[in-house]
Amino acid sequence: MSEEAPPTRTDASYALPSGDRGVAARTLIEERLRGVRRSVDRDLAPVDVVLRPTRSESRTHLFEEACELYWTELGWEEETGEEAVGSGGAELTEMVFPGLLAFMDALLPRNTNGEPDRDREHRDVAHDFLLWLAGRLVELRSARPEALEERARMRRQEATTDELIDLVAYRLYGLTSEEVERIQER
Repeated sequence: MSEEAPPTRTDASYALPSGDRGVAARTLIEERLRGVRRSVDRDLAPVDVVLRPTRSESRTHLFEEACELYWTELGWEEETGEEAVGSGGAELTEMVFPGLLAFMDALLPRNTNGEPDRDREHRDVAHDFLLWLAGRLVELRSARPEALEERARMRRQEATTDELIDLVAYRLYGLTSEEVERIQER
Protein backbone atom coordinates (compact mmCIF):
# COMPACT_ATOMS: atom_id res chain seq x y z
CA MET A 1 0.00 0.00 0.00
CA SER A 2 1.44 3.40 -0.98
CA GLU A 3 1.85 6.33 1.39
CA GLU A 4 -0.36 9.35 1.03
CA ALA A 5 1.07 12.16 -1.11
CA PRO A 6 2.19 15.34 0.62
CA PRO A 7 -0.36 18.15 0.66
CA THR A 8 -0.89 20.31 -2.37
CA ARG A 9 -1.67 23.99 -2.26
CA THR A 10 -5.39 23.38 -1.86
CA ASP A 11 -5.09 21.38 1.35
CA ALA A 12 -1.79 22.74 2.65
CA SER A 13 -1.22 23.27 6.32
CA TYR A 14 0.92 26.19 7.32
CA ALA A 15 1.77 24.62 10.66
CA LEU A 16 5.42 24.26 11.57
CA PRO A 17 6.58 20.64 11.48
CA SER A 18 6.34 18.77 14.75
CA GLY A 19 7.02 15.29 16.06
CA ASP A 20 9.29 13.10 13.94
CA ARG A 21 8.91 15.41 10.94
CA GLY A 22 9.94 18.39 13.10
CA VAL A 23 13.03 16.54 14.33
CA ALA A 24 13.91 15.55 10.78
CA ALA A 25 13.40 19.14 9.54
CA ARG A 26 15.57 20.62 12.30
CA THR A 27 18.26 18.02 11.67
CA LEU A 28 18.19 18.78 7.95
CA ILE A 29 18.72 22.50 8.64
CA GLU A 30 21.48 21.87 11.20
CA GLU A 31 23.34 19.59 8.79
CA ARG A 32 22.94 22.07 5.94
CA LEU A 33 24.26 24.92 8.11
CA ARG A 34 27.18 22.81 9.28
CA GLY A 35 28.17 22.35 5.64
CA VAL A 36 27.76 26.07 4.95
CA ARG A 37 29.96 26.96 7.94
CA ARG A 38 32.65 24.58 6.69
CA SER A 39 32.47 26.01 3.17
CA VAL A 40 32.67 29.67 4.19
CA ASP A 41 34.99 29.00 7.13
CA ARG A 42 33.19 31.32 9.53
CA ASP A 43 30.62 31.22 12.28
CA LEU A 44 27.13 32.20 11.14
CA ALA A 45 25.53 32.71 14.55
CA PRO A 46 26.19 36.43 15.35
CA VAL A 47 24.14 37.65 12.37
CA ASP A 48 21.36 35.31 13.36
CA VAL A 49 20.30 36.86 16.67
CA VAL A 50 16.63 37.89 16.89
CA LEU A 51 16.75 41.16 18.83
CA ARG A 52 13.13 42.22 18.33
CA PRO A 53 10.68 39.35 18.03
CA THR A 54 7.82 39.98 15.63
CA ARG A 55 4.42 40.42 17.30
CA SER A 56 2.52 37.14 17.32
CA GLU A 57 -0.27 38.13 14.92
CA SER A 58 2.19 39.76 12.50
CA ARG A 59 4.51 36.77 12.71
CA THR A 60 1.67 34.40 11.84
CA HIS A 61 0.51 36.62 8.97
CA LEU A 62 3.99 37.03 7.46
CA PHE A 63 4.73 33.32 7.82
CA GLU A 64 1.49 32.38 6.07
CA GLU A 65 2.23 34.89 3.31
CA ALA A 66 5.61 33.21 2.73
CA CYS A 67 3.94 29.78 2.58
CA GLU A 68 1.30 31.08 0.18
CA LEU A 69 3.99 32.55 -2.09
CA TYR A 70 5.72 29.16 -2.11
CA TRP A 71 2.54 27.37 -3.21
CA THR A 72 1.56 30.05 -5.73
CA GLU A 73 4.92 30.23 -7.45
CA LEU A 74 5.43 26.47 -7.36
CA GLY A 75 1.95 25.99 -8.84
CA TRP A 76 2.65 28.53 -11.56
CA GLU A 77 5.86 26.73 -12.48
CA GLU A 78 4.06 23.39 -12.63
CA GLU A 79 1.39 24.94 -14.84
CA THR A 80 3.74 26.72 -17.25
CA GLY A 81 7.11 24.98 -17.01
CA GLU A 82 8.67 28.35 -17.82
CA GLU A 83 11.82 27.83 -15.81
CA ALA A 84 12.54 24.21 -16.78
CA VAL A 85 15.92 23.87 -18.43
CA GLY A 86 17.68 21.03 -20.18
CA SER A 87 16.33 17.61 -20.98
CA GLY A 88 16.05 16.70 -17.29
CA GLY A 89 13.64 19.58 -16.65
CA ALA A 90 15.57 21.01 -13.71
CA GLU A 91 14.17 24.36 -12.69
CA LEU A 92 16.11 27.54 -12.13
CA THR A 93 14.97 27.93 -8.54
CA GLU A 94 15.68 31.64 -8.28
CA MET A 95 13.44 32.21 -11.28
CA VAL A 96 10.72 29.90 -9.99
CA PHE A 97 10.40 31.85 -6.72
CA PRO A 98 11.11 35.52 -7.52
CA GLY A 99 8.31 36.88 -5.34
CA LEU A 100 9.14 34.60 -2.43
CA LEU A 101 12.84 35.47 -2.50
CA ALA A 102 12.00 39.19 -2.71
CA PHE A 103 9.72 38.66 0.29
CA MET A 104 12.60 37.00 2.18
CA ASP A 105 14.80 39.98 1.33
CA ALA A 106 12.08 42.28 2.71
CA LEU A 107 11.95 40.25 5.93
CA LEU A 108 15.74 40.56 6.25
CA PRO A 109 16.57 44.16 5.23
CA ARG A 110 20.13 45.39 5.37
CA ASN A 111 21.59 48.80 6.12
CA THR A 112 23.71 50.60 3.54
CA ASN A 113 26.83 49.20 5.24
CA GLY A 114 25.57 45.65 4.60
CA GLU A 115 24.72 44.90 8.22
CA PRO A 116 21.26 43.59 9.15
CA ASP A 117 18.71 46.33 9.86
CA ARG A 118 17.68 45.12 13.31
CA ASP A 119 14.90 47.72 13.62
CA ARG A 120 12.99 46.52 10.56
CA GLU A 121 13.82 42.83 10.20
CA HIS A 122 11.61 39.82 10.86
CA ARG A 123 14.33 37.22 11.27
CA ASP A 124 12.07 34.99 13.38
CA VAL A 125 9.59 34.75 10.49
CA ALA A 126 12.40 33.76 8.11
CA HIS A 127 13.49 31.07 10.60
CA ASP A 128 9.93 29.77 10.82
CA PHE A 129 9.66 29.62 7.05
CA LEU A 130 13.02 27.85 6.70
CA LEU A 131 11.82 25.22 9.18
CA TRP A 132 8.52 24.88 7.28
CA LEU A 133 10.44 24.40 4.00
CA ALA A 134 12.60 21.73 5.61
CA GLY A 135 9.43 19.99 6.83
CA ARG A 136 8.05 20.17 3.31
CA LEU A 137 11.24 18.61 1.95
CA VAL A 138 11.00 15.80 4.50
CA GLU A 139 7.41 15.17 3.31
CA LEU A 140 8.45 15.13 -0.32
CA ARG A 141 11.34 12.75 0.33
CA SER A 142 9.14 10.30 2.21
CA ALA A 143 6.25 10.29 -0.28
CA ARG A 144 5.91 7.23 -2.49
CA PRO A 145 3.24 7.95 -5.10
CA GLU A 146 2.44 5.07 -7.42
CA ALA A 147 1.75 7.02 -10.61
CA LEU A 148 4.89 7.70 -12.65
CA GLU A 149 3.78 11.23 -13.58
CA GLU A 150 3.04 12.11 -9.95
CA ARG A 151 6.40 10.68 -8.88
CA ALA A 152 8.20 12.86 -11.46
CA ARG A 153 6.27 15.95 -10.35
CA MET A 154 7.16 15.33 -6.73
CA ARG A 155 10.85 14.78 -7.54
CA ARG A 156 10.88 18.15 -9.34
CA GLN A 157 9.24 19.74 -6.30
CA GLU A 158 11.78 18.02 -4.07
CA ALA A 159 14.77 19.32 -6.05
CA THR A 160 13.34 22.83 -6.25
CA THR A 161 12.43 22.93 -2.55
CA ASP A 162 15.86 21.59 -1.62
CA GLU A 163 17.57 24.38 -3.54
CA LEU A 164 15.12 26.96 -2.17
CA ILE A 165 16.18 25.99 1.36
CA ASP A 166 19.73 26.94 0.43
CA LEU A 167 18.67 30.27 -1.08
CA VAL A 168 16.64 31.20 2.00
CA ALA A 169 19.47 30.12 4.34
CA TYR A 170 22.01 32.20 2.39
CA ARG A 171 19.83 35.27 2.91
CA LEU A 172 19.04 34.47 6.53
CA TYR A 173 22.71 34.04 7.43
CA GLY A 174 23.95 36.99 5.37
CA LEU A 175 26.25 35.15 2.98
CA THR A 176 28.11 37.22 0.44
CA SER A 177 27.92 36.41 -3.27
CA GLU A 178 31.53 35.18 -3.07
CA GLU A 179 30.61 32.80 -0.24
CA VAL A 180 27.60 31.50 -2.17
CA GLU A 181 29.81 30.87 -5.20
CA ARG A 182 32.30 28.97 -3.03
CA ILE A 183 29.51 26.77 -1.67
CA GLN A 184 28.05 26.08 -5.09
CA GLU A 185 31.44 25.10 -6.50
CA ARG A 186 31.71 22.24 -4.00
